[in-house]
Amino acid sequence: MIIIGHKDGSIEKASNTRFNQRVKGFLAHTVIGGEFAVGSDLEGIAFKTLLGSCVAIMFYDSVTKVKGMNHFLLPHTNSSNDDMKYGLYSVEAMLNEMYKLGCRKQNMTAKIAGGADVMKLGHSKDTIGFRNVSFAKDFCHSEGFRLISEHVRGEHGRLILLTDNFETFIKVTQKTETDAQISAEEAKLQREISKAPVIKEYVGGVDLFDTPNKAEPEMEIELF
Repeated sequence: MIIIGHKDGSIEKASNTRFNQRVKGFLAHTVIGGEFAVGSDLEGIAFKTLLGSCVAIMFYDSVTKVKGMNHFLLPHTNSSNDDMKYGLYSVEAMLNEMYKLGCRKQNMTAKIAGGADVMKLGHSKDTIGFRNVSFAKDFCHSEGFRLISEHVRGEHGRLILLTDNFETFIKVTQKTETDAQISAEEAKLQREISKAPVIKEYVGGVDLFDTPNKAEPEMEIELF
């Protein structure tokens, strides 16, 4: 059983029988923008996502062997809207589900990925990618999670695959059409985030096109 947090804030418990997509030999579930997924290594389901300026925070409990991945589009909102596209709500909701499965903070480590400047706006602190990465790092630091690796920023999208034992594979997208699709969504996000105040510290994407019936591009065997 895989626990999936949806964009509208609802939580779904999905049977393993519904997952038939394979990536690098693993059965996989695609975590789209504004969602998260949590599951045990015993389930045999990997999590994958495509990131532009969006960021994925991944957690793993070395005792329970439970992993989690989210995909948030913006750091936070000033409203009380429980929307999984915002990093703060998304990561807290995901951690709550992991704690229900017996995970403990002292046994957990974290990785982050994403935050690219796909629109090539420069390294301004007002870009979506910069703010998303800053939020992810600040959250892990403030909440006491050990961040063991990161693969962030740059100017291209990333395909991420999270498998058992917290092995994480990555492929930086090089296809022009892929980056173009990401950029179209980035423009919408940039307009939205420009209306929000800059977050300097935490005080405590892009929708995917899911294609289970089409051949998956082979991901480079690059661990981070």
